[in-house]
Amino acid sequence: MALNSPYIGYVATESDDRLVVFGERNTRYDIPKTEIKTVSKNVLIDMTFEDITQHYGVSRNTPLPERIREPEPWTGAGNIDLASYEKKFNRTLFNLGVRAKNEDHVGHVMKETDDKIVVFGHYDHRYDIPKSKIIAVGRNVI
Repeated sequence: MALNSPYIGYVATESDDRLVVFGERNTRYDIPKTEIKTVSKNVLIDMTFEDITQHYGVSRNTPLPERIREPEPWTGAGNIDLASYEKKFNRTLFNLGVRAKNEDHVGHVMKETDDKIVVFGHYDHRYDIPKSKIIAVGRNVI
């Protein structure tokens, strides 16, 4: 979500430093995580939609950034159930909804890196959103 737009797109993937957001009409935004203001179920980017498009719009065919490396949870001794896995590895923003500051829907986080989240939105929009623009994280990223 942008400051002036309820929906930008959804996070498609996340690298260490940015989010890749897919938006409408085959658009993609590689947004540095430093631009994220709030994260909950949605991601809020502390910029207007026009600024996001101008500064972070990229071709959707551009290769995606390298994903955040997470430890393999299933290599431990014994059986590990999903609840145990989620308790141990719950820091990810993957598949959280992304909302603007005004709570309008932007999309979903598809990838997370150390400094960005990638949001895929409706109409094939992609946004790479810096985590610094995230305001809050809960059920959505704002």
